[in-house]
Amino acid sequence: MTTMARDPKGYYAVLGLDPEADADEIRAAYRQRVKVVHPDRDPSTRAREEFRRLMEAYAVLKDVIRRAEYDSAAPDDAGAEGEFTPMPVACGSCGSLTAQPRYVVFRTVRSYLIWAKLGHLDGIFCRDCADHAAAKASIVSWLWGWWSLPGLILTPFALLANLFGGSKPRRENTRVLLRQARAFLGRGDLVLARSLAEQAGHFARGDDRARVVALLRATEGAVTGHHRRLKSRWRLGGRVFLAQALPLLALPVTIAIFALIATRPWDQPVSTVAPIAIHPATVGEIRHVAVDGLKLRMAPLPGAPVLTLLDRFTTVEVKAATATPDWVGVRTPAGIEGYVETRALYAGSGSRFKTEWCTDNRGPPPTAGEILSRRVSGDHRLLVHNDGRRDGVVKLKTMAGSTVLSVYVPATFHIGVGGIPDGTYRIEYATGTRYSRGCALFIDEMQASVLPMTVTFHYQSPTANRSLTNIAEVWLSPQSESGPRPLPLPPDRFAADD
Repeated sequence: MTTMARDPKGYYAVLGLDPEADADEIRAAYRQRVKVVHPDRDPSTRAREEFRRLMEAYAVLKDVIRRAEYDSAAPDDAGAEGEFTPMPVACGSCGSLTAQPRYVVFRTVRSYLIWAKLGHLDGIFCRDCADHAAAKASIVSWLWGWWSLPGLILTPFALLANLFGGSKPRRENTRVLLRQARAFLGRGDLVLARSLAEQAGHFARGDDRARVVALLRATEGAVTGHHRRLKSRWRLGGRVFLAQALPLLALPVTIAIFALIATRPWDQPVSTVAPIAIHPATVGEIRHVAVDGLKLRMAPLPGAPVLTLLDRFTTVEVKAATATPDWVGVRTPAGIEGYVETRALYAGSGSRFKTEWCTDNRGPPPTAGEILSRRVSGDHRLLVHNDGRRDGVVKLKTMAGSTVLSVYVPATFHIGVGGIPDGTYRIEYATGTRYSRGCALFIDEMQASVLPMTVTFHYQSPTANRSLTNIAEVWLSPQSESGPRPLPLPPDRFAADD
């Protein structure tokens, strides 16, 4: 997966995260990083610039709307106002493309005996995921909202707001719908673009009305053509609506109804360890690769030329159907289009299943100083010092990106590693907890870095004052405030072995 396609300005790299990270991971990474580069801790010019970049990245990624716009922007036009996006905005919950996205805020109430806390569950949703989010928010309020005097007052209002579809802020929904309209207009679908512009007109106020009018003018050709229009999927009604309404009308049966809703298999992840089965794929659907090294071919034939290899959990968009259900046309995050076998794709975005798969394939915990991988051997040694509180993995990589050696160094350990061959190497390391052998990553609290210098080992002729062996030392944190600082590295780049 090409990170640049989803990280055009490097915001995820600044936080040391993958583009599929959720809101909690973004907040946690920001809090950890800001402690290191805050000007009160490090007044250097470099630290101030890193702090500025960190604040800029966090301001975008913590905002649901701005992050969705950033994720759907191309590297060359990211942030350019008025230009068409290469891909429409996807549902933030299931990852599927929807012609009628909405930014919705649902309310929750939690009581703590003498006081109550108002919370919210927000995001860009398709209609189905919005119903699921509304039900989950209402369940939280039903279970935890009544146990204080303020909660007795706030909980009914929160339940009624969720029942009627939550709140849909005008400005945010205008931005989402206009961006979606420009995306379909850029793809030549005037009818869908015009329908979305008309929907944006219901939300637009002030200056946003001019943007709606401009899009309506650009899609005037759709009026004289066929009259296909999007039917609104956001009207009240449906099973989830009734499930929320009945407890308010019949309180004695509330517990039974919401217990049934809570146990329904909503949007359950497709098991990545189950036998592979062929499911029909529809154009526009979001799927992910379920096998390692899936071949993307130029034609839907087993012997067709290979365009590239796709890693497990790579998210792709279904672009075209074929004469046989065994093959399907897809587009990768890097924009490469080709054909893959349908049985190698599972439904949904790959990030939703990667953590589960890594946990299931964690394997036994590594031991101190364990060599996780080694390609060649030599006569030199490396000393690794881990004075931190989290375990670490150190990799020696060639300048071409191939891993020569990978060693596990637990927290507070100092490890000596031998058998290193001649050469110049880049040193990458990652720290975290719960190392997964299957993914070669830490499952929790992972942060990856690369040292800003290389280390060279070479043969020395034996003399009275020299030995045949070179010894180098590496610290997983800077020795002093003035020493060279490691640079953040995306976790997927650390795990890669080119």
